Amino acid sequence: MYVKHEDLRTENTSELPLWRYMDLWKFLKIINSSSLFFPSVGLLGDQMEGKIPELVYLGMKEHDKQNGRDDSFVDVFKNFMEDYSRNKTLVLSWNAAKTESFALWKMYAKDKLGVAIKTDLKSLKKCFNNTKEEIFIGEVSYFDENKPEYNIGQFSTLLTKHIYYNYEKEVRCLTRMKDDENLTFKNISVDLNELIREVYISPFAYESGLLEIIEFLREKHKLNFEIKMSGINDSWL
Repeated sequence: MYVKHEDLRTENTSELPLWRYMDLWKFLKIINSSSLFFPSVGLLGDQMEGKIPELVYLGMKEHDKQNGRDDSFVDVFKNFMEDYSRNKTLVLSWNAAKTESFALWKMYAKDKLGVAIKTDLKSLKKCFNNTKEEIFIGEVSYFDENKPEYNIGQFSTLLTKHIYYNYEKEVRCLTRMKDDENLTFKNISVDLNELIREVYISPFAYESGLLEIIEFLREKHKLNFEIKMSGINDSWL
């Protein structure tokens, strides 16, 4: 179930739609299993995921040194936070935006059979009502080395990315593994009728027959989402 956590912020994106772009086969897995794929941090592709920025790390060591404390504690803290983030936490990401993103279509739904699930924060929280795992949800902040701000907290390593990624406008679902679990991913059960408000069909999928496929899946699984064709037309590019 969704669990509110005082360290996690959602106020900046609470009124925005949330999007997840994917190829058709990933969408089929979601529909057929009524579950969402939560990968480990190590599978996300960014080698800096789950790590404390070097500038912050050096600042913490200097702060302890100036205050007469043994700065080796910072190394212990850093290693624990990064190890826990990368090895004991699973993550699912969403894009918070008023409209579709042509760039994200290109990145995550490359072929002619791509779709995007559109939801909102309230629906995302409710879809986990009967989920046995604890699910936390928070906005990602983007670290700018020219204006360094970094809030140390339980989820800070997982909800801070470099400013280069701020186009993603990311909201993340997080869940912790149990002590005896050592997973690279987990499929977590959800209520799809709570989760999926609309399904958008890729701007590259016109005349592909994808609309009929999505309509068939909706009827077969007794789901109630709307189906929309992408409003993007890149023929002028």
